[in-house]
Amino acid sequence: MRDPYLYEDVDVLKNLANIKDNEKLRQMEGDLTVIGMAVVYAKKYDKFDINTLCDIHKTIFGGLYEWAGEFRTIQMTKSEKVLGGDTVRYAEPSQISKQLKDIFKEISKLKPNMPKQELVFKLVRITSTIWHIHPFREGNTRTVVAFSVLLADYLGIDLDYNLFVDNASYVRNALVWCTQGIYSIYEYLERIYYDAASIKQDEYSKNQNYEFVGEYKISDYKEEPHIYLDNE
Repeated sequence: MRDPYLYEDVDVLKNLANIKDNEKLRQMEGDLTVIGMAVVYAKKYDKFDINTLCDIHKTIFGGLYEWAGEFRTIQMTKSEKVLGGDTVRYAEPSQISKQLKDIFKEISKLKPNMPKQELVFKLVRITSTIWHIHPFREGNTRTVVAFSVLLADYLGIDLDYNLFVDNASYVRNALVWCTQGIYSIYEYLERIYYDAASIKQDEYSKNQNYEFVGEYKISDYKEEPHIYLDNE
């Protein structure tokens, strides 16, 4: 069975502009999502739940994809060079809502009067868990980062989201390392979140260049598409 999100004749995501060239689609997506992200960051949410997550995704990607704001209906795989070619085990489509509800219960426990460092520590784990679930067919990294920035703001923490934008490849590869169960490494994602929150950490210096995730050189990173995993 072919990936239903792709055109029948080319391996390009179906889109409202009917673009059938991946490079041109990537360029348009980049242009439109810059506008969408600006709209999202201007919003104020008083609840952080499934509806908010979907609204953020739809706001960012609604100008290009008909399914923006809707959970994916297929399982996917993606070779990650930072993992030596292995893939992240994303949530099965039937489990997305359930797993998200579990993490949103944890979000409801966060309070603005909690210590700033503790909040950021928990925020890193919440963000990486939502990303690990990978609710959407595409655009998960930008969506969960925006969600975390807005949640932080709600909790009284000003995160410098430009730091995430300027180091997008680092953030994505750091998120990958947070999905390995007992072998997960949160240090890389913590570094940039603590820096974005202006929290001084003794283990590393602020304003570093984010050139590596472990031994993996970020400049070697090349974005690759998710591949439909047909279990039938």
